Amino acid sequence: MKNRDLIFCLLLWIVLTGCGATRAIYGVPEVQWTRMNETERQATIDYFKQQQEINAATRIQAEKAREEAEEFASQCHDVEKYEHPSEKCEVIQRHRWLFQQ
Repeated sequence: MKNRDLIFCLLLWIVLTGCGATRAIYGVPEVQWTRMNETERQATIDYFKQQQEINAATRIQAEKAREEAEEFASQCHDVEKYEHPSEKCEVIQRHRWLFQQ
């Protein structure tokens, strides 16, 4: 019984300490943020915003590449629409079958 209580208390302590994660302001832990001067804070904000713009552009490029790949794949697989599939389609299909063992 005492071991069970000890294990329960230990698990409860682990959960409670894990929930007390520090907040981040512009990607910087709050404790570090409070120690920064105004110039450092502004540089951090600028860097954070720049990274957000890069991330957004990357997501847009990835979505566009995915859509282009899906369109290309649908063209390769639409036999009725295209009488002679391109060589690229045949190569892609060959590689696809090669790696799907």
